Amino acid sequence: MDILVFYPFTPEQVEAFKALAQEKGGHTVHFVKDEDEAIELAPRVEVILGYFPAAVCNAAPKLRWVQSFSTGMDKWLFPEIIERDEVAISNVAGLYASQGAEHAWALLLALTRQIPTAVKNKELRKWDAGPVIEIAGGTLGIIGMGGFGIEMAKRAQGYSMTVIATDPVRTDKPSYVHELRPMNEENLHDLLRRSDVVMTACPLTAETYHLISSEELVLMKPSAYLINVTRGGIVDEPALVTALEQGQIAGAGLDVTEVEPLPVDSPLWDAPNLILTPHRAGASQHRPRKIFEFFLENLGRYLDGERPRNVIDKRRGF
Repeated sequence: MDILVFYPFTPEQVEAFKALAQEKGGHTVHFVKDEDEAIELAPRVEVILGYFPAAVCNAAPKLRWVQSFSTGMDKWLFPEIIERDEVAISNVAGLYASQGAEHAWALLLALTRQIPTAVKNKELRKWDAGPVIEIAGGTLGIIGMGGFGIEMAKRAQGYSMTVIATDPVRTDKPSYVHELRPMNEENLHDLLRRSDVVMTACPLTAETYHLISSEELVLMKPSAYLINVTRGGIVDEPALVTALEQGQIAGAGLDVTEVEPLPVDSPLWDAPNLILTPHRAGASQHRPRKIFEFFLENLGRYLDGERPRNVIDKRRGF
């Protein structure tokens, strides 16, 4: 079996993949650095670890399993790979959940404690601050209870918050989540009405595109905050700008936008009470190590004839 590794692993990590493949059946690992080299080797490979552009997959008739480095699959599920039932795809759902939740809470606390104002005032040598909000004891609504949602909910315990959530798949409610309901319009709207903070923790799919738009934003409390660190496109950006300008909600934090990098003429730059960060929620000093360890463990499962972890439903998108 030939295995294609198309990801910037270190030489030492590449050797670890080669040693594992040799140990578990004498398989061959090819480490490539660009798409042209990947396409050249693709006709021989059964497994791709890392990047899997359409051109590479289309040139790989023997392909049976792909391990993606991404959690969200919206940018990778091109039609040809969806239709190939013989090809399984694993994502890394849960791998970046801890740092993603930390980032969501960082955005929330920066908004409620007026940190951006304090930073600006420091530059002006101005000892002043705006009004601050205490979130302890409030209600946190989480849309999606995968890895990100679970970690967000865990952190709410330290603030004695009531956690309510919706999810299209999960039915087992953790003890620290007070309500977990199926994902539908009625339950979503109920969550929005009741929450002091709303955090999105769902993938971007056809069903979640512009899930939060004008109709949803008007349901939120004028004192509520909206946080999105998963995928741009879940929040309707023009609707959000209008809601912020009109004071329909108190503030928002976005780590992701529908177009990235965010265009310089986007109205989001000038929206009031909005914090923007450049898609960094999944980043941490541990991310390279975590990816390597997950890929190596999952490759071992595949070579042992076991089902890899995190195989997605390609047609549902997660």
